[in-house]
Amino acid sequence: MTKIQFELSPKMSRKQKEALGKKGFVPIKARWVVECSNAWVERCKILVKNFERTLKNANQKLKLCFIRLMLKRLLAHPS
Repeated sequence: MTKIQFELSPKMSRKQKEALGKKGFVPIKARWVVECSNAWVERCKILVKNFERTLKNANQKLKLCFIRLMLKRLLAHPS
């Protein structure tokens, strides 16, 4: 097994928010990417409804979901 280490994003203090002219919730860049990715994955019905028995199968379905998403975006905006 391998260990995965995560770096925590620093939380902005009130003084830092005031210096930027912001109030309340300020999205953290790294966390925002993760939240968007989770929302995209939830659009794949096969991942939401089915629970896989093995991690290998779940990982393959997750990759297929993102491949499908990339293909849809490439076809919608050809260069």
